[in-house]
Amino acid sequence: MENMAHKYAKLAARDGYLSSDLINDMKTELQSLHFSTGSLVVTGTTAGRVARGTEVNVTVEYPVGNMFILLNWFGTDTPSGNYRFSASEMSEYIP
Repeated sequence: MENMAHKYAKLAARDGYLSSDLINDMKTELQSLHFSTGSLVVTGTTAGRVARGTEVNVTVEYPVGNMFILLNWFGTDTPSGNYRFSASEMSEYIP
């Protein structure tokens, strides 16, 4: 997920923002790796294009409990919270 955040931050920097198409591509790619897209939260610079030199951010969150399938097999509680990975790149978009 950390690599995915960095990859899509670089892709978003080309356009100057994190488009809905990029978010859908990321979710599709993570789904192919057996992540549940219903639990996946992707946020970032989505309001509109930002000019070159401005930061473009991408954050990916996924519940910890969904990563450990066999945790309860040993009698422990399912962990709570989210994994959260963020990445930033400078926008390459020239208006």
